[in-house]
Amino acid sequence: MFGRNRERRERLEAQQRWEAWSAGHVEPPLGPDTQEPVAVPVVDDFLPPDLRLPTREELAGMLMAHDLPLVLDGEVRACSECGAYRNWIVASTPDGVWLRCPAGHEQVEPRLDAAWYNRTSGPIIEQHATYEECLRFLGH
Repeated sequence: MFGRNRERRERLEAQQRWEAWSAGHVEPPLGPDTQEPVAVPVVDDFLPPDLRLPTREELAGMLMAHDLPLVLDGEVRACSECGAYRNWIVASTPDGVWLRCPAGHEQVEPRLDAAWYNRTSGPIIEQHATYEECLRFLGH
């Protein structure tokens, strides 16, 4: 008995939310003599070119700092050359995800992918012309 009442109440609430949402959305304007929608003019992108982010094809890669230890499959990832395990620079490139330790050793990490990078990184806050400029910006 209580389950049916709850289901009925949830259905009614969902219907009310839908009606409230759809009431705020206006249909496209109709022409004066026809019931055909009026063509809406195409507007250029509102951001000026100097504020737009480059497309994926224009980017050589994206970098982020990862100061904490990097745990993959239950183990702490350490540099294979010097043993460093924190203060990584993580680079997402078309070739994969690369790790750079504070000593400058770089290696690809096959257990990481672009989806992991996108989930872990924050928004793009700076753009740099060269890899070295970006490393300096990130403190390496």
